Amino acid sequence: MIVLPNTPPTPIPWKVNTQVVLAETQSLRASLCPSSIASHSETVRYVSGLQEYLEALFQQLNNEVHEKSIARFASKALDITLTGKVPWRNVEKKESKKLFKLNGKSDIAWTLAAEIQLVTVSLALLYIKLGAELANELIDSDSDLEPEKEIDEKWKAVAVHYKRATSFSLFGSQFTMGSTDTTIDPRLFVLVDKCSQIGIQMSILSKFSWLNRNSYNLSETFVSSNNNILCRVAIFVLDEVTSCINLVRELDSNESNHYRLHYDGWIDYLSVVRQYATAYAGLFLSIEYYKKDSLGHAIGLINFSLLSLQSKSMAEIKPSKMKILNRFKTKVASKRNEHFVQNLNSVTSLRIDKSVFLDLSGLVLEDLKLLFDQLVQCHLKYTKENDNLKFEPVVDWKDVHGDSRWPFGNKIPVSTIEMYSPKVLLPHQADTLKKDFTGRGSYF
Repeated sequence: MIVLPNTPPTPIPWKVNTQVVLAETQSLRASLCPSSIASHSETVRYVSGLQEYLEALFQQLNNEVHEKSIARFASKALDITLTGKVPWRNVEKKESKKLFKLNGKSDIAWTLAAEIQLVTVSLALLYIKLGAELANELIDSDSDLEPEKEIDEKWKAVAVHYKRATSFSLFGSQFTMGSTDTTIDPRLFVLVDKCSQIGIQMSILSKFSWLNRNSYNLSETFVSSNNNILCRVAIFVLDEVTSCINLVRELDSNESNHYRLHYDGWIDYLSVVRQYATAYAGLFLSIEYYKKDSLGHAIGLINFSLLSLQSKSMAEIKPSKMKILNRFKTKVASKRNEHFVQNLNSVTSLRIDKSVFLDLSGLVLEDLKLLFDQLVQCHLKYTKENDNLKFEPVVDWKDVHGDSRWPFGNKIPVSTIEMYSPKVLLPHQADTLKKDFTGRGSYF
């Protein structure tokens, strides 16, 4: 469900000699420049056009390269300079630190290799967007309105979009190997691949949360029986998002001459997604304890998840040499958290910094709201049962990596994802319909 702010990058009009890039290929690119990707159908059409443009670029390279290998194509593409400007939105290059530039000219040399890499990363990010859009549509639907098989096929389609994103990320990483620092930082493809892998796992969490929510609204019961596994998936997502945050910091601080995306807001956005994953871990583990008739732990986990989602964490209080002041801050924060939990009711709404959800990155916000509502419902249900039947003390749960009672993170296995390959590099024209079709009964 991750859709990074200011992504995907999109092409802007350029002036390139038709002897360098064929007129037919340039017309394909020109048709993409004014395109909108606000709706799902627009995104699908845009992706189709962008893939056609990528194939055209490789077809042109194919006429100039005799050895049919990615490495040879990449090497040749590096030698072809297209323009002296960056012809993509939300892409930049750090200014050279040289004191003097000859004739004040720009040091930008946009090569065919850079163009291919940008198209590839854009396609990967677009497939991530398609997966998030479809998941967002499904979590807002009623499971009783469509046949179960059709709904299941749609959830499979979510995973297919994310797998396509991984396919392009693998190709982009392979194409970038051995490139000079005048192209894209290869770690960007690692980051995009991580985001697509996270998307697959988060779609599983969203699906079972959606099933539980529909079941609870009908009969106040939970249908998920694999809650410990789902908790492990959420913790895996949490760890991967933390890895992504560290990777973004490295990309943003990179002082080389790589072309770079605009990383503004990415860390803030991923930090919210980390809270999101933490809340999911607490939700599913609380259901596990509830089914084991352990209400004290179930309520403690729901409280932890609610506070995590609201950024009300005791871990945010920084250590201070002034111990008295630090204890006072801790006490105040504890009282504030206690007041928040005790005053929850059926109309309590999520309070979160929505400024990090810019444009397309706002897709995750709907599931965040639904997750919060589900946590509130569970809190009210568990508390009512405990106050009237069990009278168990509420168990205090700490952060995932600060409490040994949490299980280790683990992902749901995914079938092998093949790297994208341009048609000119394929040994023969494959029947992709039969090759990619897995049939009913296979989740991925």
